Amino acid sequence: IILMFSVFRKYMQVRSSDDECVHFERKSELQIPSTFSATRAQRSGVLFDNPRVQFTFAKGRNSHVVVTGGAGFIGSHCVMQLLELGYAVSTVDNFSRGNVGAIHALKRIAPKGRFRAVFGDLGDPYDVDAVFRHTNLKVDIVFHFAAIAYVGESVVHPLQYYSNITSNTVHLLRAMHQHRVKKLIYSSTCATYGNVEKLPITESTLTRPINPYGKSKLYAENAIRDYASSNKEFKASILRYFNVFGSDPEGRVGELPRAELSEYGRISGACFDAALGISDELTIIGNAHPTKDGTTIRDFVHVLDLVQAHILVAQKEKYENPPSLYNVGTGHGVSMKEFAEACKRVTEKEIVVTYTAAPRPGDYAAVYANVDKINRELGWRANYTDFETSLRHAW
Repeated sequence: IILMFSVFRKYMQVRSSDDECVHFERKSELQIPSTFSATRAQRSGVLFDNPRVQFTFAKGRNSHVVVTGGAGFIGSHCVMQLLELGYAVSTVDNFSRGNVGAIHALKRIAPKGRFRAVFGDLGDPYDVDAVFRHTNLKVDIVFHFAAIAYVGESVVHPLQYYSNITSNTVHLLRAMHQHRVKKLIYSSTCATYGNVEKLPITESTLTRPINPYGKSKLYAENAIRDYASSNKEFKASILRYFNVFGSDPEGRVGELPRAELSEYGRISGACFDAALGISDELTIIGNAHPTKDGTTIRDFVHVLDLVQAHILVAQKEKYENPPSLYNVGTGHGVSMKEFAEACKRVTEKEIVVTYTAAPRPGDYAAVYANVDKINRELGWRANYTDFETSLRHAW
């Protein structure tokens, strides 16, 4: 047994030192896109940092932040803003939903010694542990964005959602406990509320999720709360945000939805696909809801406003035990029909819009936020309130 262990340990040492991109060899339930490979990444100049090799952050920086899902839509915008504010940032992503282009862009933006990009999977405890090691700066805060996030897909593949969202959050909490990282900002969702009896939604609104996406997020919240209850030094903040859209106005990073998941995607991506001729029409699912025009109503918040809410939690130390909870939205609802008309004006394209009577599986009629609490306690309010301007940023 001792001999076998020695050989295994030596084998792992060789594997961890012979290739800076060794992590590309490990795969999990959520595979990286078939078009992506370590060789292509190396040839294209995307240098992922080996988490088992010492990374030295430059001196004179703010706190060291780990951002999970930093290659995704929201995560990449958050990394960009954190870098601009002087934080040292490590990000981990397995590219199951994120994209390599975001890492390209962030590497160009980041000053030397400020940004560490790790290819890793939160479903792999070794990957999670490695993110917290081998740097000259201890991790101070974790911003946890990494998650798959399509309501319709969650109904078709529920176990994938419980694994990716709930289980992976537990893995992250274990690693934080091991490395004594005591501050977490968790990216949750209004889907935890489900169909509500009264609008707007406040933080005290009962949580009755009606789809696996909302349930898996709520279970992850509960894991965070239970861990906080058992560890009084641990503090967290949970942000339940509504429908995110928009993009960096300067175009440095943006959103690139996976084409094969378009049937589950957000309306903004579907609208742009129709405007670009990628699809023949924009289909709005469900026009018999009990709303003003029969289509669902959502609260659309600009991605930079959402990121700013997370950063304000860190800047104002609004972590708590039990964890603090904030809704993040504009406080105003926009129907899908109104969205489609705005999209036509922004893109200046004659988009064919069709409607189906049957609702999307697991969908709810209307949600929009009451944001009094986050305004009162953090001084946060949405800055990008002109809907068409925000949509134009994404276009």
